[in-house]
Amino acid sequence: MNLEKSMDELERHINSSQSYFDDVRVQIERELKDVNEEIADLKDTIKELEEDADTADTQIQELMYQNSMLQLELTEVTNELITLRNEIMKKDGIIIHLKHELVTLGENIFGK
Repeated sequence: MNLEKSMDELERHINSSQSYFDDVRVQIERELKDVNEEIADLKDTIKELEEDADTADTQIQELMYQNSMLQLELTEVTNELITLRNEIMKKDGIIIHLKHELVTLGENIFGK
């Protein structure tokens, strides 16, 4: 009888252990599924971020090109302004010279 009782207890213990291990296995499988889903979500996020980074890099390259073109245009406009300024200064010099000549002519005609 004692052996039979020990066998029954052992069988209950085995059944309890089996149930515990089944519960642990189910829990691990659930957690593994959750982790795999999270990894898949992270991979998707990484892919989206990489695409966003590529798009941003393309936009940066385009802006750098536009900046270069604007710098070139600014240089051309600056050169044109320098040329205009030089022409104005020449004309101002001619005007000053002509005024001086007129004053000299007036002095010669009307006396001092």
